[in-house]
Amino acid sequence: MKIKCEKGLALPLVMIAVMLGALLIPAFAGYADSSIIGSRTYGASLRSQYAADSGVEHAIWRLTDSNLISLLPNAGSMVSYLLPEAINGLSTNITVCNAWETIAKDDFNSGGWTGGTGWLDSWTHSGYSAVVSSGTPYEGTYHLRLTDGSSYVRRSVDLSHQVDIHLRFWAKVNSFEPGDEATCQVSSDGINWNTVYTFTQVLDDNVYRYYDLDLSSYKMTSQFWISFSADMNSTGDYFYVDKLDVVWLVANPVTFATENFESGGWTGGTGWLQAWTHTGNSAVINYSSPYEGSYHLQLLGSNGDVRRPVDLTQAGIVYLRLWAKVNGFESKDSAICQVSPNGSTWTTVYTWTSNHDDNNYHYYAISLSPYQMTSQFWIRFTSQCNNTNDFFYVDYITLVSLDAYGITAKAGDVVIKAKVFIDEGVVTIASWYYT
Repeated sequence: MKIKCEKGLALPLVMIAVMLGALLIPAFAGYADSSIIGSRTYGASLRSQYAADSGVEHAIWRLTDSNLISLLPNAGSMVSYLLPEAINGLSTNITVCNAWETIAKDDFNSGGWTGGTGWLDSWTHSGYSAVVSSGTPYEGTYHLRLTDGSSYVRRSVDLSHQVDIHLRFWAKVNSFEPGDEATCQVSSDGINWNTVYTFTQVLDDNVYRYYDLDLSSYKMTSQFWISFSADMNSTGDYFYVDKLDVVWLVANPVTFATENFESGGWTGGTGWLQAWTHTGNSAVINYSSPYEGSYHLQLLGSNGDVRRPVDLTQAGIVYLRLWAKVNGFESKDSAICQVSPNGSTWTTVYTWTSNHDDNNYHYYAISLSPYQMTSQFWIRFTSQCNNTNDFFYVDYITLVSLDAYGITAKAGDVVIKAKVFIDEGVVTIASWYYT
C-alpha cells in the first residue's frame, strides 16, 4: 500500500486527512455532480488516480445529497455503481459499504468445496476434512468439520488492493484431549504460513463462538491464503467452522436497541429498559403490509401514543433509524417522533404530514447528537390526526452508533479506499488510501 501526494481537487482532502487523521468538511453542494464528473485532462501517468479520486468524491456527494444512505441501512450493506461518465477516458467503479465491505465469504451451505463468493478458487482439502450437516451448524444446514491429525483446508482470495482486512468466522471444539489443537493460519504466498489463532481443549464445550481476526499486519497479495488445520489424535475429536467472511472492516457498529414488533405486542425487541408505554389508538398489528415480517406499529386518530426508554449514557453519537409510512392524512394531520432525556421534557425530531402520504414505507435516519444522552432516554411516537381513518405506521426501529462508510473507487490500475463518517450532513474523512 502506498499513500501518494497528488494535485487537483482531492489534494486538500487527501493531504489534511493524512496529516491530521481526520477532516471535517461540509456536505457537497449540487455542483459536485457536474464539476467532478466533468471532463478532466491530465498527464497519462496521473489519469487513473484522478479518475479514482473523482469516484470517491462522487460517492461522498451521494452520501450527503441523495438517497444513497437509505440503500445502506445495515452494517454490511453494500452498493456498487459505475460513474455515469468516463474520466480521462477511464471507467470508474465505486463500491460504498456501511461498516464493512465483504471481499469473500462462505457459509458452507453449498454442501461442498465450491460455495461462497469472492474467492479465487475452491477450497483445497485433505485428510478427514468435510462439509457436513451433522454436529449442529451455527446457521443453515452445513458447516466445515476437521478431525484427526491430517486434516486441513485452505483457500485463496485477492487482497492486493485492500487495507484493514479482518477474517471473521464462528468456530467450536468438541472432544479435544490435552495436546489436541486446531489452527487458523494465513499466508501471503501459499508457502510461508503464520498462525493467527490456536484452538485447544480450553475451548472444548461444543458451543459456537465468534472470532474476529485482524490481518492488517500481514502483506496483502493477489493470492492471499487462509487455512484451517487439525492436529488431534483421533477421528473422534472435532473442530467446526461456519459463516466465514473476509472483510474490509471500516468500523465495528454498536446497536443499543432494536424493535421490529415481531413479538406481536409491547415487550419485544432488545436493549430497552422496559416495555412500550402505549395509550389511545395504538396497536401492534399483522395487516396493512408491514415493512418486514408479520407485524408493525399502527397509530391513528388524535391520541395514538407510544414511548419507550433506553440507557444511552455511554453511547456517544446515536442515530435513530426506522421505517415509517403515512396513509389517509389530510392537510392538518400529522404524526411526530419525539425524544426526551427524562420522560417529561420532549423535543420533536421529525414530523410526518400529508406530504408524506403515499402508503409506502420510507427509511428515516435521525441524528440524536444534539441531545443529552441519559440513563433513561425516551423515544416517542404520537399521532395528531382528526379521525381514525388516518393511519401512521412504524417498523424496524434501531438505535445505533454513528455509521461509518467505506468507499472503494477503482479506475485503471488505481484503487482508492476511503473511510468517512457522516453526521447531520458533515463529513469526517478518517482515512484515504491509494493502493
